[in-house]
Amino acid sequence: MKNRCLLAVVALCCTATLSTALAQELPLAQPAKPAVAKPAETPVAKPAVRPLSANVELTRGNPIEGTLTDTTQLQMKTSFGAIEIPLSEVAGVRFATAEEATTTVIMLNGDSVTGATNVERMTVETEWGVAQINGSAIAGILLVPNLEWSSYDGLNGKRWSLVEKKAAASSAAGTPTTRPFNPQSRGTIIRN
Repeated sequence: MKNRCLLAVVALCCTATLSTALAQELPLAQPAKPAVAKPAETPVAKPAVRPLSANVELTRGNPIEGTLTDTTQLQMKTSFGAIEIPLSEVAGVRFATAEEATTTVIMLNGDSVTGATNVERMTVETEWGVAQINGSAIAGILLVPNLEWSSYDGLNGKRWSLVEKKAAASSAAGTPTTRPFNPQSRGTIIRN
């Protein structure tokens, strides 16, 4: 009986303690204030700018060899949108003419992009001085040595590609030949 009384007293004490604890105001959870989403500034990786050696072919056929000093990217409008192409990833650019409405860019990996460009002026530092060339006077730019332009007829008209210049002045038959540009060869010329 003493045990029952003792248990009853303990139960009463616990109940009294709980009721006083529940009687106190407990903090209620409140919904958080709506946060305004701000776009995070994404870090932009900028490639190290290095001088780009270039062979600029003028519309009259004259080449100018030197280093591009103020141009590191080519802005282009394509059928899928506007893009900026870093010239450090480009093997060559063949600009649009009166006969051909599109500019062709051949990348170092062999891919090509066609679209419209608006190059107003290009500055080339040569061994004889600085040349500022109007964009309308430029037929093409080669940024990889020992390449030349080659055209072929495609479904939508004339298409441009880059081919390696043959190291020897002529083949066994006595006529110069070219080989398609292969970026995987890393500049080595494979002879037939």
